[in-house]
Amino acid sequence: MSNDAARDAARENEQWRGQDVFADDARHGRPIDRCLVIDAHGHLGEAPNFPYPDSAAASLIRAMDRLGIQMTCVSSTPAIFGDARRGNQIVAQAMREHPGRIFGYMVADVGYPELIAPEMERCLAAGFRGVKIWSYGAKPGLPYDHPNYTPVFEFANAHRLPVLAHTWGAELDQLEPAIRAYPNITWLMAHTASSQKDKYVRFGLEYPNVFLELCFSPCPRGLVEELVDRGLSGKLIFGSDCIFMSATQQIGRVLFAQISPEDKTKILGLNARRALGL
Repeated sequence: MSNDAARDAARENEQWRGQDVFADDARHGRPIDRCLVIDAHGHLGEAPNFPYPDSAAASLIRAMDRLGIQMTCVSSTPAIFGDARRGNQIVAQAMREHPGRIFGYMVADVGYPELIAPEMERCLAAGFRGVKIWSYGAKPGLPYDHPNYTPVFEFANAHRLPVLAHTWGAELDQLEPAIRAYPNITWLMAHTASSQKDKYVRFGLEYPNVFLELCFSPCPRGLVEELVDRGLSGKLIFGSDCIFMSATQQIGRVLFAQISPEDKTKILGLNARRALGL
């Protein structure tokens, strides 16, 4: 590196130092240990058409330690592709092997209504603390307003379980009647602003039991800042969609956002702790 380049790099580092401790830690590759960090959206297990280099829970834990993530909330990839019982067993094993680090979202096969209640009861007894739903917009299946989802929502409402819902804009309309009908459910809308951004903002502002989870691969510049400016700092939740996407990439969207350290503390963990009942 030339002397001029070295001076420029030092000046840039000095510009950040002391201004935003989260950005400074990230720029220097330090794990975030200044606040609670919860990744509210993760996966374990293989996908039928999406190869991973490593889907083991131990690898996820190593990545969490490197970044300073205390807990990752996961559903099983096989489960959301239709193999709920086997997929939920993958998550249950990870919860046993890594107590306190893995929060389990149970998944039900909504195509088989007679299997829904027994599987959800089994998962609840195994320590799962949330529900994951994945819409027909992401794979062939049933829309969220299909009657087969009713027993899923009734179970979550009866047991006060949070529901993480894959959304891509249009699914919010399908979910709105359930949001109104089941007040004991805390809803986490995944992939906030992936489409129809203003609709996500309305849901977050209008419904006390709706939170907005941030994972989104295109990472639009300024999105986190805009959502905070629109009054949603207490409703935004960090999620990475690991292992589909990199938690390193996704957490950077929060760490480097031009928002206050207090708002980053909310988004990185405090909002999730409230939404998930931790």
